[in-house]
Amino acid sequence: MIGSGDSLEADRLLEAFALFNDTSRQLVAAYSSLQAEVQRLGSELATANQRLREELLAKEALSQRLTLLLEMLPGAVLLTDRNDTVLQMNPAAQRLLGTQELGWIWPHWPGLLLAEGGSEALLDDQGQVRRLAIAVTPLEGEGGRILLLQDVTASRAREAAARRRERLAAMGETMAGLAHQLRTPLATALLAVGQVQPGSPPERLKRQRDRALDRLRHLQGVVDAMLSFLRDGLPAEGAMVSMTEIAQGLQQEFLPLFRQKNVNLLVESMAADWILAGSREAWVSVLGNLVQNALDFSPPKGEVRVAGFLQGDSLLLRISDQGPGIAAAQPERIFEPFVSSRSQGTGLGLSIARNFIEAMGGWIRIESTGESGTIFCLKLPLLCLPRPLQSGA
Repeated sequence: MIGSGDSLEADRLLEAFALFNDTSRQLVAAYSSLQAEVQRLGSELATANQRLREELLAKEALSQRLTLLLEMLPGAVLLTDRNDTVLQMNPAAQRLLGTQELGWIWPHWPGLLLAEGGSEALLDDQGQVRRLAIAVTPLEGEGGRILLLQDVTASRAREAAARRRERLAAMGETMAGLAHQLRTPLATALLAVGQVQPGSPPERLKRQRDRALDRLRHLQGVVDAMLSFLRDGLPAEGAMVSMTEIAQGLQQEFLPLFRQKNVNLLVESMAADWILAGSREAWVSVLGNLVQNALDFSPPKGEVRVAGFLQGDSLLLRISDQGPGIAAAQPERIFEPFVSSRSQGTGLGLSIARNFIEAMGGWIRIESTGESGTIFCLKLPLLCLPRPLQSGA
């Protein structure tokens, strides 16, 4: 017979076993959960490792490609740190500088001299001077820089040669333009000298001599005026001339040539207070290009008319002829240098006239084309002269 004490002990023992079994089940469940978590973490770690290996392989491949690209670049590439110490050079830089040495401070290398601004440098390569173009890219994260050096010696030489050719072409155009301006007054002087006949009365000889001397002096004035124009396109400061003087100069210059070709030159009277900036010789020479052009295309017994009228503070000048007119395809090109419809023409007269007129602040247009002749319309700014005060003002 079991006593009450033994019964109590048995109950405690059963309770302990039950607690033990419960704890064991919890441990088993925790272990299973932990094992599953370990497996999950292991799988994630394996995936992460695989991804890192793939990224590492991609970076290695990229590094190899960049290294190969750096080696194949025709330009010289230098890598410097924040103190401009050269850390790396590609083969092109090694060949350009003639060294594989690293650790020197940019740009302190024998024979290397930076030009002003730092965008170019001169390199003395065994007595041969090379010109280098420099492009700089900063490395913000590391604080260093990437320098790209390109040998531009040949390209700079080609640019210099091209500039020389342009200057020679401009010089040739200038000389051709000056020769064109001298041709008309020279023809007038030759005509005056050619009319001198042996045995002519002294008065006739003197008259022809004076006319030839006047044309030769005009030649000198044309040379001075054209040199001034071709230098800067502007007249001398303070120079001015009236349209009356210009009209007289055109008649004096061209009437003999017009009579020789049996063409009538009609220059309408101009007001004496129509004042233009510039000299008489310059304006007669420039407007003479248009008059000469009209004469060249005028038929015998034709007429060339020069007329002007006011429009506000400007003068509108029309020079018309009765020639064959201008083809519809030519008005856009007629003012270009060396464009001429005449076999003996230089194509510079109208170009010089337009350049001068535009430099003076005016413009020139072709007002009409076709079979009814040609009209050139010019708009020229007039000078406003101060008027004298009235008596007692």
